[in-house]
Amino acid sequence: MTTIESPAIPQPNQDVQANRSRIGPTLAVAVAILISGSRLFLAIRSSSVNIFFMDQWDFLGPFFRHQASFTDLFFMQLGIQRDGIGLFVDKFLYPLTDWNARVDPFFIGACLFAAMLLALRLKYKLYGPLAYSDVAIPVTFLTLAQWEMLFNTPDPSYAGLPLLLMILYCLALLRRNSIIRYSLVLALNFVLIFTGYGLFMGPITLGVFLLECYWSRRHLTTTPFGQALAGLLVAAASLGSFFIHYDFRPGVGCFQFSFLNLLQYPRFMALMFSTFLIPRPFLLMMGVEIFGAVVLGVVLAVFGYNVFRLIKSPQPAHLIGAILLSFTLLFTSNASVGRLCMGLNAAFASRYSTLLIPAFLALYFFLLSKSWLAKRNLVLAIWVLLLLPASLYKPWREIHWFSEGKRHWAACYVRTGDIRGCTQSTNFVLYGDFELTHLQEKLDYLKQNHLNLFAASSYGQDADAHKK
Repeated sequence: MTTIESPAIPQPNQDVQANRSRIGPTLAVAVAILISGSRLFLAIRSSSVNIFFMDQWDFLGPFFRHQASFTDLFFMQLGIQRDGIGLFVDKFLYPLTDWNARVDPFFIGACLFAAMLLALRLKYKLYGPLAYSDVAIPVTFLTLAQWEMLFNTPDPSYAGLPLLLMILYCLALLRRNSIIRYSLVLALNFVLIFTGYGLFMGPITLGVFLLECYWSRRHLTTTPFGQALAGLLVAAASLGSFFIHYDFRPGVGCFQFSFLNLLQYPRFMALMFSTFLIPRPFLLMMGVEIFGAVVLGVVLAVFGYNVFRLIKSPQPAHLIGAILLSFTLLFTSNASVGRLCMGLNAAFASRYSTLLIPAFLALYFFLLSKSWLAKRNLVLAIWVLLLLPASLYKPWREIHWFSEGKRHWAACYVRTGDIRGCTQSTNFVLYGDFELTHLQEKLDYLKQNHLNLFAASSYGQDADAHKK
């Protein structure tokens, strides 16, 4: 006869100690969220301005033509990427706010905040309850190092939405039921492919399903091979659909790929990684390059380690780590090829920071997975300290230049209606070739309909927010 042992009953003192051990990390993470989140949204509140800027005049074109259908917005091509669901929120909120341009930075901030919370959930599923080192997650996701994405040309589809969808994608991979898991992953993959730089998830998803087929054929998982193969075919079809009626449009006119510059591309990538940890402003220096090269080397090494482990067996933590790292590697590779013609200093662009977040989240997960010769807490503390300088740095001078330039230009145009005159008097360019984008016609449309900078008390509201 088999003896069934009764489960151990936890003692009251053990429960109290366990609860106390969880309170400290929870409070630490909550404080980090409060500080980082408040800082981010207060900056958006005080420095965002109700006027469209640069590329916004282009990708908001369907709104001016009264043709802003969901299909037009979803498949609209902005550069090498498409817009996807990036303008869906604007389609609902613009009519309610008289086309207030401040909707976009607030929505992007909300995407970052939601992605941060989901990343904490992802960490819990992979590595257990909150720890003190988890303050690294809000510090990483809510850093003002990405200020340009909020205050230069706010575009939800560029990085904010892709980051949020990517974390949801990783969480979907942890579902036990293969049918539900595949359905969620493939649906999110399709939306990601068509939403900004989420397009890089297309080839990554092909890799994921190739692994699923490999694991199934080697009987490393219980998922039928037919299901894995079907998922692979759907992923391939999704990626292929992106190229229907697609035009290759480099982001800069000087673009050219040169085999003579092959060694320059890794340099550009290394400098991109350095910007996430070294606070601005800084110049192109040997020390910065070396530091960035070390970070890039670590990223490549951890990516290789995760892939090596995945070939041996399916492990969710390694799969998610490989996905996050491969996305950022694809993005930085693309940026280096597309922007190298502008010089190595172009690697310091703040807007790239958001799409570096997946790699730094993956590095944090990797550090959590090792004991580090019983020095794990020390290693994690050093990691948090590495993240803090760039995260705590206040780029107010850069933010102020954009916000004040937009305010002065808007006030000038409302007063005079002269594009050239306002550009000269404010020394601020709202759009490079304003005739190319029909800027005058669009400003006339806004004025006739009392929208955006012409809405009732619009400029006054922005000024009041700035003073506060």
